[in-house]
Amino acid sequence: MKELIRNLGILRPFFRGLPIIALVMIIAVLIAKRYLRYTTPIYESTAKVKLADSKEGVPNSNLFKDFDVFATSNKIAAEVELLKSKLLIQKAVAHLGVDITIYRVGDIHKTELYHQSPFFIRYAFDSKKLFDKTFTLFVSSDSLLSITLPDGKTVKGRMNVPVQLEGGSLVFIPNEELRQQKKNLQVNDHYEFICHSQTMLADKIIADLDVMSVDKEVPVLRISYKSPVAEKAAEVVNALSAAYITDYVSEKFKSADTTVDFLAKQLNSMSDRLSASEANIESYRNQNNIINIRQETETDLRKISDLKKQQASLQMNLLAMRDLNKYISSGKQNFEELAPNFEAFTDLLSTELVKKMKELQREKRDLLLKYTPDNDKVKVVDDKMQDISKYLQESIKNTEKNLQVKYDDLSQTISKAEEAFIGLPGKERTMTILERNFSLNEQIYRFLHEKRTEAEIARAATMSFHRIIAEGEVPTKPVSPNATLLKVLAGFLGFLFGVAGVYFIHLLKGRINESKVIHKNSETPLMAEVPYAKNEADKMRYFMRWATELDLKGIADAGSVISISSFAAKEGKGFNSTGVTMALQQLGKKCVLIDAGASNVRIPGVSVIGPSQFPPQWQVRPVWMAFLETLKQQYEVVIIRNLPVLEQPVSMMLMATANTNLFVLDSRKTKQSMVMQADLLKEELSLPGMYFVLNRAGYTPSIFAPIANWWRSKKNRSNKQSALA
Repeated sequence: MKELIRNLGILRPFFRGLPIIALVMIIAVLIAKRYLRYTTPIYESTAKVKLADSKEGVPNSNLFKDFDVFATSNKIAAEVELLKSKLLIQKAVAHLGVDITIYRVGDIHKTELYHQSPFFIRYAFDSKKLFDKTFTLFVSSDSLLSITLPDGKTVKGRMNVPVQLEGGSLVFIPNEELRQQKKNLQVNDHYEFICHSQTMLADKIIADLDVMSVDKEVPVLRISYKSPVAEKAAEVVNALSAAYITDYVSEKFKSADTTVDFLAKQLNSMSDRLSASEANIESYRNQNNIINIRQETETDLRKISDLKKQQASLQMNLLAMRDLNKYISSGKQNFEELAPNFEAFTDLLSTELVKKMKELQREKRDLLLKYTPDNDKVKVVDDKMQDISKYLQESIKNTEKNLQVKYDDLSQTISKAEEAFIGLPGKERTMTILERNFSLNEQIYRFLHEKRTEAEIARAATMSFHRIIAEGEVPTKPVSPNATLLKVLAGFLGFLFGVAGVYFIHLLKGRINESKVIHKNSETPLMAEVPYAKNEADKMRYFMRWATELDLKGIADAGSVISISSFAAKEGKGFNSTGVTMALQQLGKKCVLIDAGASNVRIPGVSVIGPSQFPPQWQVRPVWMAFLETLKQQYEVVIIRNLPVLEQPVSMMLMATANTNLFVLDSRKTKQSMVMQADLLKEELSLPGMYFVLNRAGYTPSIFAPIANWWRSKKNRSNKQSALA
């Protein structure tokens, strides 16, 4: 618990300085209110424009989807930059009359009048030096003017009368309509006005203009403008939105009109090129007798294929016939023994002859059974067989020749048919080029024709699919300064500065507010932390406990001399010496209190010795030591209430003659540097049994307590002076 209290000790200056912190916060809030009273409020008005989206909404319908062919709904960033461009801003504010800014000048601040000005200003400047400069105007008698130029010269004039300047002229026209509406309108006053150039006016508006998209995926632009005049903020954003729509329609019409003219010229040129392509194709077909290259090629290829099939068949028959002829020719001497393959020679006559040959062979074999080979019947059969074999051989030769003739004829026919393909790739290439050129020209012509139709529709449709979905309204509350936020911030800053000030003063004073300061700066032990006692009972309760500790530690044994000292007066040594003496007396100790400061202390039942009872030359150490020895014989404990150490050098002698030195440090008066000085004093004098005592430990009086004490002391001094007078 004690450790927690010590840790929370850092908050003591804060709680003690709460009145100061509260005062600083109040002052800060009052300053904020004063600032809000004289600062110029800033109003903001916002308008929203929805961009045309060709993928959805009205532009996506079948009726309108081609009207707005130049829509830039997907280029939101480009539209933002367009809205912030000087060209568009100059178009927007051309009719608003914001090229002249008029201020009514007060003692502390000036107010922009805008439409609330009691007069209008018309200017005609030939010199650029007069633009963007501040003119000072004093109006008197409702019509007399005194104009101070930017170069310091003063010009006199009257209302409705041109005022000639070096490089231009000015005319001031009374605002009769406003004067009729406001009968008590003050005209005679101090004014300032600025005539803006087009460039500087656009820059000034851009500086207070904010254009951004609501979302990356949503084609909606948010246009915001800030101005000290609420009406001006709304009029600027509305004028800019309207100018954006008007400029969009105008640019769309110009683009569509230019596109129509361009497409018309291109269509005429493309029409001539298309006609030329058609003529080239017709001429090439006539020159090369081309009807349809593909069909003609397919027919010729099919014809050649059929001829080659026939040739292949003849070639196979011819080869078979050649083999048969070779076989017959090689074995014609023994024809009866041959067994030829007549698969390639299958006519009916040959078949019958072969059958006849076989019958004759059988007949011969039968005759040979009866007759010899030389028999006439056998020879007749041999002659018949010889005739048939010769006939077959001649027939095979003729057949081979016939097949060879057919084969040669087919080869010639195929060669002639293949001559038709000579130069065909070149013809196809040329024809493909001509047809491709024609196709390209035709496609371009159709595309241009479609685009011209779309452009004509866009030119005829003088409308925009961009829409103003929210107009700027005249704001009723300013966006800057935020009164609530400013007051809260002022209060918070006041709190921070108040806390910082309290802790700064606390550190600047450098008092020993808590025991850890003593432990941090000195190795001398701390005997006691004497609390601030509000009543006598609490005082005696603490001192009785402290006296018991002194007795148990042997500090208050018989023959003990206890010196209670401090650096300066009123640091608590008198309070502590009296309390310790009374507590030891109640513990049964016979005590005597030596009051070196002659404060005339009276303690019931306790002997108090003042300087008047000291022996002569008591400041001499031997004399004082002898005096103490005398008192030790009469009393158990001798307590010395010492003199201020910094004021009386003899106080150090009194400390050196004591057995125990209790050095009192006051938490509200003793500076932290005195702790080290006390240690130095202890080392130099070799003081025995030295302990620190922290008086009024943990005491944090109200900030008003010192003020009240100062007031009471001042009042007492004045009363004493009055009594002496």
